[in-house]
Amino acid sequence: MAFLATFGVHLCLTLLPAKRVQESNSSYAQGASLVRVWDHQRYFSWGLATLQGRMPISDEGTGDWETKEFILRVQRSLTLCLVSFVFAGLIGVFFGTYAASIDFELLFGVTGRLGRFLFSTGRWSLFVSSSLPAYVIAYLLFLFFQSSSSVMMAVLALALGSGTGMDLARMAQHTHRRELGSKYVESAIGNGLKTGGLLPWPGHVSWHAFRNTLITLLPVSVMRLPLILSSAIMVEVVFDLPGMGEALLHALINQDVPMVLSIVLISVLFVQCCLFFAELLVFILHPKGLSA
Repeated sequence: MAFLATFGVHLCLTLLPAKRVQESNSSYAQGASLVRVWDHQRYFSWGLATLQGRMPISDEGTGDWETKEFILRVQRSLTLCLVSFVFAGLIGVFFGTYAASIDFELLFGVTGRLGRFLFSTGRWSLFVSSSLPAYVIAYLLFLFFQSSSSVMMAVLALALGSGTGMDLARMAQHTHRRELGSKYVESAIGNGLKTGGLLPWPGHVSWHAFRNTLITLLPVSVMRLPLILSSAIMVEVVFDLPGMGEALLHALINQDVPMVLSIVLISVLFVQCCLFFAELLVFILHPKGLSA
């Protein structure tokens, strides 16, 4: 799947005009240059070298310094995406399960007017923020705080502007409400399981239903990672963060096709690995998963 994605990007990049590169043995005044065209043969050579563990990350030099710099950029970008995804997931699950528990009469607690007002304000703020693209929120934060480099603001922009938080809140509310109305929850309440608490705490019936909620929520939520990853590229450019976004922008300007393909390959592999771990967690959380 990862190589299919890189092959599709390769087909698009073959439409670019020929790249002119200055000859190393000629002076600039002479104006001698080579015409470098990215074709199928070069892609297959890049793919074969990648499968052999020698992925060419750039056509402008692949020394130790360039390789270490590229690895650091990849680590920073993927860490930013994971932190943003976890942050958005916590926000979405909190609002979703809280709203579902309020709707379920057996779990209804004393929240008070202030608690309801704060909850409604927070949910509407999340809805408004999620309707804006991540790079718009990043640019607004950049203008307000006058900061050119802030990882925390980048995480906030990605978590709110990618729409993941609000999507997960709606999904968690619908799924958790359905689980709370299931027969096994009624049986658990009849057997004396605690019903107090609007959030899924261990030892309460809400936690009993939350496990099945995660089984539905995890695979679908991980499918939002490509959106966060693509948004992170633009957010990194706004906040001037040294990550894959800056490297991709530089590669597109200089027509560094191996760099573009390397970033696409790593991004697709990252999403696929996250999907695999999500499915593994679903298997573990399933009541019959480990006993099968």
